[in-house]
Amino acid sequence: MTNYLLLAASLGMNLLSCAVIRNDFCKKRVKTDADLYFFNALSALASVVCFVIAGKAMGSLRAPSAYTLWMGAAFGVVTGLCAVFAMLALRTGPLSYTNVIVFCSMVIPSLSGLALYGEPVSALQFAGIGLMAVSFVFAVEKKDTGSGTSLRWFLLCMGAFFANGAVGVMQKVHQNSPYAAEIPAFLITAFTVYLLLSLSLCAYFAGAKKQPLPVFRKGERGRTAVYALLTGVGVAACNQLNLYLAGAMPAAVFYPVFNGAAMLLTGVIGLVFFKEKLSKKQWLGLLAGAAAIMMLCLQL
Repeated sequence: MTNYLLLAASLGMNLLSCAVIRNDFCKKRVKTDADLYFFNALSALASVVCFVIAGKAMGSLRAPSAYTLWMGAAFGVVTGLCAVFAMLALRTGPLSYTNVIVFCSMVIPSLSGLALYGEPVSALQFAGIGLMAVSFVFAVEKKDTGSGTSLRWFLLCMGAFFANGAVGVMQKVHQNSPYAAEIPAFLITAFTVYLLLSLSLCAYFAGAKKQPLPVFRKGERGRTAVYALLTGVGVAACNQLNLYLAGAMPAAVFYPVFNGAAMLLTGVIGLVFFKEKLSKKQWLGLLAGAAAIMMLCLQL
């Protein structure tokens, strides 16, 4: 029962930080690239603080190996890329379809398991890959339907797809290494790198490109700080809880339930609360993507 309560908490944090807050912030608050990187820097800082507090509370902080340091740094880069691609896609495109494409990235660590560790991929999962391709083909709408699903949006989604897939591969590689116990140092290193990269890019766009920072203006600072804090805490909590639950619950239960529920609830939030509009073809693509995610999760 405790594991299912933790799973519900992880889902809630994921929806709040990666769906509701990011979607609202990207569509209504972000005006410049400097805005986006400033927000990412603040949220990464909040995540780092959470990881340090959690590590100290659990007594699991220790000097990391060189392997964990460079792997964590690389993980921070791809985590940052995933966040940037996803947030840029959300600026114009629908939350419901964007997240389905990003969730489909679980196919990448699945195939990496086959290539690196000889882990089997079932016929059902291969069928899921076929449905995923259908979902991608149906994603872009050439006519202006008001959905925001342009070719640029799709390319940004694919950037988030590959970056999120790389995140899964790197988690798998690190957790199958002799340094798997160094999770706190791994996450702290990763999000510190993500923080520094975001600050550097914010400084570049605000300085060299002379872009303003509307999210830091009087009247917006408080909202930006709260949004970034909630996002950073939510991302940190999801990482910590999911790493624990992945080991404490059967894979055939945890992955389908988490990904399926997150995808379904994200779709409801986008279509009902944010009033997103999709064409009939895109509805078929969305359903194909949803089916693909469930097939990719199952180990039959």
